[in-house]
Amino acid sequence: MFFIYQIRTLKYQVSSCPDLTCPLCRSNGGVELAIFQKYAWFLMPMWPENKYGIAQCINCQQKIPTTNWTDELEQRYYQRKKEIKTPLSLWKGLLINPLLLAAFLAIVAGTVYLLAQRTNQKQTENKALLSEYIAAPQPGDLYRVAIYENGPSPTYNYTYFRYINISTDTLFVEKLKKGVTTYGDWDQLNTKEANAFDGEKIPLSYSFFKKTQDFMIIGEETIHIFFKGIDRADQVLSKN
Repeated sequence: MFFIYQIRTLKYQVSSCPDLTCPLCRSNGGVELAIFQKYAWFLMPMWPENKYGIAQCINCQQKIPTTNWTDELEQRYYQRKKEIKTPLSLWKGLLINPLLLAAFLAIVAGTVYLLAQRTNQKQTENKALLSEYIAAPQPGDLYRVAIYENGPSPTYNYTYFRYINISTDTLFVEKLKKGVTTYGDWDQLNTKEANAFDGEKIPLSYSFFKKTQDFMIIGEETIHIFFKGIDRADQVLSKN
């Protein structure tokens, strides 16, 4: 797991050292010493790092490199650094950020759980309604089907069966003349135009349909056809 954080700098104080001589211009009274501390930042201070100092001379307007510090200046630096205590606020991110992360993960997990529950509930309701529509077909019901077509390049033909009537255990349907070869493209098919269906009554086993939610054509040769859903009025129920 990766997270991006910043390194920021806290400036504590700038103190003058009138008793020290600038090692660059050799003047007195112009040396200033500033103490800084770097710390990690992610939403808030996370943890502190080491303190460091910067010395400059206001007389010659130059920053004094640490390699030019005199023993007196270096001693003054360590004294000032020791006097400055790291504030506890620079550590608060180690306590608060894990709590924020835990809360965020809990919210994400809760959202995923609720969405999964809603999806499962919707699927359960869809399945129950689909079984209800199968048990009580109505004129105009359109069955989405996938018909396997064998040949040099076997493929599926996705088309519609339209409900005609039921006689004992035989469900009669008629097939849409057109079809598509891409799954899910049933909406591209026009089922409302005149003579869209071939008018040939296809006998299907109704008990097999109710039991398996798939079609089996009754005849000299048994043919299985995959049922994928029902269109009724403006409602579409897909088989999960």
